[in-house]
Amino acid sequence: MKFSIVTPSFRQFDYLKRCVRSVGDQASAVGVEHIIQDASGDQASDCFMEFVTELESVHFVQENDEGMYDAINRGFKKSQGEIVSWLNCDEQYLPKTLEKVAQWFDANPEKDILFGDVILIDSHGELLSYRKAMVPNRNHILACFLPTYSAATFVRRRVIKEGFFLDDNYKAIADAVWIRDLLGEGFVAGVLNEPLAVFTQTGENLGQTEISHLEHEVWKKSKGSVSSVNKYFLSVMHRFRKLINGCYLPKWVNVSIYQNTQTSRQLVSKTLGGVWKTKK
Repeated sequence: MKFSIVTPSFRQFDYLKRCVRSVGDQASAVGVEHIIQDASGDQASDCFMEFVTELESVHFVQENDEGMYDAINRGFKKSQGEIVSWLNCDEQYLPKTLEKVAQWFDANPEKDILFGDVILIDSHGELLSYRKAMVPNRNHILACFLPTYSAATFVRRRVIKEGFFLDDNYKAIADAVWIRDLLGEGFVAGVLNEPLAVFTQTGENLGQTEISHLEHEVWKKSKGSVSSVNKYFLSVMHRFRKLINGCYLPKWVNVSIYQNTQTSRQLVSKTLGGVWKTKK
């Protein structure tokens, strides 16, 4: 197996179909195992079960878990791929993403982590913004937020093999804690500035919830106080890095994604800015 993709699932079967298709339609080009950790019990319809069991690359597991990050860890422990990632139900890979990622890791044997670009869409598949990736700064992650997206984050097997799992004591920020810890442990990261995935801005994403803010405050205190001056400085420097890296420049995108109940990708095009944008 070249890739292990883990998807935590809980009663999002319409989104999950799009997610699964976005992995499955490129599985023939690279070795893929797609592990779906579903905690919704008997809520899956017969139609969905028929759909998912017909896909050879999918390993559908229904078992109780203690939340999204516990489900991801369970999938990581089952995985066997050389390159590991997770893709949430409301996210999709773009065409040839896994081929590009495989080529990048082959060309960069010294790198352990890859961050790629992400396109934000709304629940109807309308393009909202383009998020260009940079290797995050550890201090900025702690003081402010994690600017990268799990949908376009990939790690080598040795990260999992050495026991670096998500801290499932957190319910909303474990990805930020994980990435900061990996960078602190000396794992080497790089970027591929091509669109690799789409992230659906549903309005209910964990990163925009109050629990995310509260957990981040607790985490910061556990690592020592972060002064308002330091936070302001790190925020300014982050924005300056984005500016000189062209993250705010308008970009014409022409991508194929799964929309609503469509069983094939639909081509969508638009000029997008680089700022966070939600559908009005």
